[in-house]
Amino acid sequence: MKNIHIKAVVIGAVLNILLFFVKLYVGISSNSLSVYCDAINNLGDTFACLIALLGFVIAKKTGEKKQLKIQSLCTFVISMIIFVTGAYFVYNGLERLMYPLQISYSNQYAIIITVTVFVKILMGFMYMAFNKKKPSPVIKALITDSFLDCAITVFALMGLFLITRVKFAADGIFAIVIGTAITVEAFKSIIEQAKFLVND
Repeated sequence: MKNIHIKAVVIGAVLNILLFFVKLYVGISSNSLSVYCDAINNLGDTFACLIALLGFVIAKKTGEKKQLKIQSLCTFVISMIIFVTGAYFVYNGLERLMYPLQISYSNQYAIIITVTVFVKILMGFMYMAFNKKKPSPVIKALITDSFLDCAITVFALMGLFLITRVKFAADGIFAIVIGTAITVEAFKSIIEQAKFLVND
């Protein structure tokens, strides 16, 4: 296992934890559920990178067949984290629909969240560059997650924007949409990796 994978997930972990704190600030300041959920998603991505890092470090000391097993197991665990995060979003979205709260919108918040979208896009391309040099199912999962996160953040931004123009809890609806998308994609990955782990 090359150090290039370790470098990729270390950079990913650092960027994701920074995105978590930025989005958490905006989510709490604006009282936006969709932005808050997006922040939690980045926290989950940070843990995913740390799990991947642990897997790559262990895999460096094993044979090629065991490396594939370890990477598959890491991908499975990462997908489980993402799945639980998605379910958490859906739950909170339903709760927001039942108990709507006042949202504080500002152009400053919108600009900050827009910048985080471009950060995630750059992360996706970074992972792609690393994966071209040495393909890995773990890095492939992080690529998919990065670009999915871009769409999620755009939805969060839309929820933050629309809440000032509609009289129902649009924020909760966007949280449900975000959570459903994450849950479905994570479930697909869980099934794929489970099949590999059981059949190999």
